[in-house]
Amino acid sequence: MFRLLMIFLLCSTILLGKQPADFNFLGWEKKHKLNYEAFESDAHNAYLDIYVNELAKEAYIKEKSLFPVGSIIYKPLYNDPMRKIFAKLVLMVKMKPGYDTKNGDWWYGVYDKSGTEMYYQGKLKSCIRCHEAAKATDYTFSKSVNANIDRLLFNSKRSWKK
Repeated sequence: MFRLLMIFLLCSTILLGKQPADFNFLGWEKKHKLNYEAFESDAHNAYLDIYVNELAKEAYIKEKSLFPVGSIIYKPLYNDPMRKIFAKLVLMVKMKPGYDTKNGDWWYGVYDKSGTEMYYQGKLKSCIRCHEAAKATDYTFSKSVNANIDRLLFNSKRSWKK
């Protein structure tokens, strides 16, 4: 029941276009994980995994040019490729049109490992500068991530890619 309430509150906030300063991303590690090996990210100066909620899953996998409102991309960052030292949780939430039209209406957040303590949030310039290079896939790096997954992992065994 609590989980349903949290999902309702999160979606209501996103759909109403409010600033998600009170977002809580508890349970992010139970979302759809898209990779098995950690990716090295020069932009984050870390290794990362990519998780998505149900709304973002198809758009990410199919490298769509527009993600649905309410899509969430979770990127836990680690200091090492074996994921032994957690650094922070970086998030992208697709907001209602008009939130930040110039930058694809994405909200960015940086949280602790639990997903409950927020360090930075909103229209983060450092995130926007990097993600503007991926405008064709709605400011996500789904194309390059999927290419890495195909190259590094098991293209024929990926049951979620259609």
